[in-house]
Amino acid sequence: MSMQICENKIMVRSAPCDASPEEVGYDVSRLSFLNQHIQALIDEKRIWSGSYCLWKDGKVFADAAIGGLACPWMGRTTFEPDTLFEIQSVGKVFTALSILKLMEDGRLYLDQPVRDWIPEFDEGDFREIKVLHLLTHTSGICALEGGYPQDERRWWEQMDEADPEHTWLGAVVKTGLHAKPGEKWIYSVVGYVILGEIIKRASGMEAEEYVKKFIFQPCQMIDTHWRKDATDAQLRRYNVANETDLAMVKAAQQYGIRRMAAPTYPTWPGIPDMAGGQTSTCREMMHLAEMILRGGTYRGQRVLGKNALELLWTNLIPEHVRDVSFGRNAGIRYGAGMPIFSAEYDREQILTEGTIYHEGAGTSVFLVDRKEDFAAMFQTSFRKEFDWDYRAVKGMASIIWSGLK
Repeated sequence: MSMQICENKIMVRSAPCDASPEEVGYDVSRLSFLNQHIQALIDEKRIWSGSYCLWKDGKVFADAAIGGLACPWMGRTTFEPDTLFEIQSVGKVFTALSILKLMEDGRLYLDQPVRDWIPEFDEGDFREIKVLHLLTHTSGICALEGGYPQDERRWWEQMDEADPEHTWLGAVVKTGLHAKPGEKWIYSVVGYVILGEIIKRASGMEAEEYVKKFIFQPCQMIDTHWRKDATDAQLRRYNVANETDLAMVKAAQQYGIRRMAAPTYPTWPGIPDMAGGQTSTCREMMHLAEMILRGGTYRGQRVLGKNALELLWTNLIPEHVRDVSFGRNAGIRYGAGMPIFSAEYDREQILTEGTIYHEGAGTSVFLVDRKEDFAAMFQTSFRKEFDWDYRAVKGMASIIWSGLK
């Protein structure tokens, strides 16, 4: 149950927390500024809502939401702290952690050629792709659509849609590479789908089931799920923000609530859904952050060992490799599945040096700061699908980190 507080004419809905900002040494005035920042973006009609959950020294000290939904849904009109939203590519963190777990269990290793698991890769430059390259977006494999416009490739067009399970990997190979493995940093969605296939073959179980069993369950992430697995009670708590959401609400009103459980992006039978798109809350993502910051254990349940987690903070990108995605040409520091903040390369936000993080389609960001024993998850529901605004993403992160004393 959230509590609604009117703060400078801003309606802030806040869930009970473990501590106050003052108790963990956080400047409470920066939370007021953050709320004003969110409300300004709402007033400008850039976003429908903004929400955040902040954790420090083992305690959640802020869990708040501002704004509303694009239309009423199941009696709800406001975005609440327990509203479920798609975390998009933040879900790649689950894939990366699964790879690290399989590595510490002796099932695979980062410098292992992908062709050991995927025979289709045993040709041309694909033979040189390692698990590490997929994990760090340096494989050269097909970029996210629009992410490398000078060489647009659509691997799915090479696939037999009548038999996706047996033709998708061959389709990726037919599509070819943007660059030789290890040469450039190019953000790839299908690279993480391939990691899902490796998880499946290395573990002997579906990749999604592996994540549920070895990450969601021990981290007590009972609300985090793929849409197809949602209960009706969870569907009633879904966010409604963009054109796709509105179309799904319309279909649900006509054909029933289960229409809200349909994926909001292309998926195919037999192809691992491991590039993101899970649904969660800001609060529940703090369970994951706590596990990472507590050496791989959540409330007594072991998930990973500390040495495996150390690879999240270890830069695995050679100095000569440049980030060339989305028109950039910059250096980058990247660990086993997450960027590592460095002011040398990133002048768009002010974070503690070495903070690891992942953005999801501009609508959500997950950040973990080991030096300050601090973590945050926030979302900003853009009114236009695939929109992006510096203030609602990088600006939000800078404001949040400015409260650290």
